[in-house]
Amino acid sequence: MTFFMKQMKSPQGTVLKSKAIFNQKAPKVASFSSRGPNTIAVDILKPDVTAPGVEILAAYSPLNSPSEVWFDKRHVKYSVLSGTSMACPHVAGVAAYIKTFHSEWSPSMIQSAIMTTAWRMNATGTGVASTEFSYGAGHVDPIAALNPGLVYELDKADHIAFLCGLNYSSKTLQLIAGEAITCTGKSLPRNLNYPSMSAKLSESNSSFTVTFNRTVTNLGTPNSTYKSKIVINHGSKLKVKVSPSVLSMKSVKEKQSFIVTVSGSNLNTNLPSSANLIWSDGKHNVRSPIVVYTYSG
Repeated sequence: MTFFMKQMKSPQGTVLKSKAIFNQKAPKVASFSSRGPNTIAVDILKPDVTAPGVEILAAYSPLNSPSEVWFDKRHVKYSVLSGTSMACPHVAGVAAYIKTFHSEWSPSMIQSAIMTTAWRMNATGTGVASTEFSYGAGHVDPIAALNPGLVYELDKADHIAFLCGLNYSSKTLQLIAGEAITCTGKSLPRNLNYPSMSAKLSESNSSFTVTFNRTVTNLGTPNSTYKSKIVINHGSKLKVKVSPSVLSMKSVKEKQSFIVTVSGSNLNTNLPSSANLIWSDGKHNVRSPIVVYTYSG
């Protein structure tokens, strides 16, 4: 552009009207994005959500060249970048945005609001790339996250019980918690009060039954009734039961617990079977992915 303006006596340009194009496959996870399953805590679904991360105009360090090669002497304040390092600040910005409206919300409440209100992603393609191991709960929706209705909240005791379930030593737990910790009974890691539900099974060709214990906190309106709905994803043969199937919230910040029981058989090796649990009061739709899998890779 600069070269053109210098060469022309009367340089002129035309700004065309932008045109919106609807793509049914969007949003789509980039091929270079990291996938699950979680290899450390196998019963915690990862990733949590997706966010914009391809060709993002972002601030750039003037100490490095935009091409990152030694002979490039250019220095810029902004550059177009792609990667998880671009998606992460989008989610951080969404969290900060929510915090300005709800300063009293804890980090886990904000995380839950982001996950349970995310757009459900379209399964495009085959294999792991078109499953929750690719996109988690879905694509972030900042506006919807301001009013999630129900949230899955975590406190220090929840995290300690989770780490005990992962067989962390007392010495390691003390370093993390800042105090002496004694594990009294071991809670299954899958029972961490997380907005998603996931379980890794040891065998693919046998029948199974797994349960998830969860507690939700009402951040919607008092005297509200949430009814559960299960949506089985294409190709999955899961049977899912929620007990109780209806939650009656009398006040704001009221907590109620429920159990999700998932059963089935003959899982596909390395390909998860999944469903969605949706709690709805007619105004809010609090959605949590449910994933059961066996993995040999």
